Amino acid sequence: MKHSHITSSISTHRFLSTSSTDDDSEEDTYASRHRDNIIATAAVTNVDKEMEHQRIWRPDNNSSTTDTTLYWRENVIENAHSDPHNLVSLLNRIGNQELHGGRMRDRQNGVLHEDPAVDMRLLIEQYTVNSLASALRDREEMLQMASKLAAENKFELLKEFLIDCHPDVVLERRQRLRQLDLNEPFNFARLETIRKALMRMPRQVTMGHSRRAGVVIALVHVDGVPSLLLEKRSASLRAHPDEVCLPGGMYCKKGDRTIVETCLREMKEEIGGFDFDYHRETGVTNGISVLGILRCNWGEVHHLVGVAVTPVVCFFNQDVAELDLKPNPDEVAEVFTIPLSSLLEKKNWVYKDDHAPIFVGGPYAIWGLTGYILERFMKDILVPFTSRQHHPSSLDISRPGHFGDED
Repeated sequence: MKHSHITSSISTHRFLSTSSTDDDSEEDTYASRHRDNIIATAAVTNVDKEMEHQRIWRPDNNSSTTDTTLYWRENVIENAHSDPHNLVSLLNRIGNQELHGGRMRDRQNGVLHEDPAVDMRLLIEQYTVNSLASALRDREEMLQMASKLAAENKFELLKEFLIDCHPDVVLERRQRLRQLDLNEPFNFARLETIRKALMRMPRQVTMGHSRRAGVVIALVHVDGVPSLLLEKRSASLRAHPDEVCLPGGMYCKKGDRTIVETCLREMKEEIGGFDFDYHRETGVTNGISVLGILRCNWGEVHHLVGVAVTPVVCFFNQDVAELDLKPNPDEVAEVFTIPLSSLLEKKNWVYKDDHAPIFVGGPYAIWGLTGYILERFMKDILVPFTSRQHHPSSLDISRPGHFGDED
């Protein structure tokens, strides 16, 4: 479904501003006091009970004189809703009209997934040409048999013959195969689903790169809620100051034996308070499960940052709500978490020509390499193994000036 171009601009300052209501002024005292140290912090000291898993840690809230738990309340989009005529409100209004009008309801189930783009990609990447040709032949023979039964008025036999193709039966069968419910805590089966998905990703054929780095896609629990841990870089850093990134850093040829060792070494340097160990001699880990490598296109990654970056997916066994995380103030301004399910909400993504995807579902906008990696993790790992009933209804800004159900 295509729509006309919509021309508008969204103010970055509005997205990154703190809460503006008078009622919030007392709660945001912490942020205002430290305005000179960190630009436009989203940290507040008081939120509703259902938001208590949306945590932020800063270097100065770990001092002995300060015992304050910090949270973030509004994501980037929510922070822009004060203007009823802005682009976000307009797209939400149009989206609601489309959905309630019924034009978006009759979605097809596809072969493996409801989303046509995801369905095609899974078929291409996970099946050989011989398998697809055999399935096409079986389907053609099935259609010929169904047509013959209809021509002979044998409708009861036809109904029985086609029962497995009914949309409800297809969805029920598909739900049994999908084990990622991001509204529930991780268990062994869900972590194993992610591990197997990472192993099945197609290998990318790339040229060698002289500069390598690794980052951690850190899966954690916050009060039992599956979440992703991120950093906001210090404003004093020369490269990418005050931007959101994943923990990690440059590969050390002399000291690091593997890229996993690079990631975990850098993460310990950047964030204190985690209780995990990596034994370089044996590769054994304690307090952490290394699930695998997210195989990105190194050519695309190198184009974004000039370095071949390898994302390593890890699950940390401790609930971080119970930890006293200590960001390294020389490198990290804040450590915060976002619910993993927020990556599935299409309204939290903005796509622009010749730019990496931009995620706006947390306290700060996430773009560049980090936005690219998070979108790849969402599309390649989370979407194929989560059911639509677990995806919050949302609006897709699929292209600059376009929205709808096309990818």
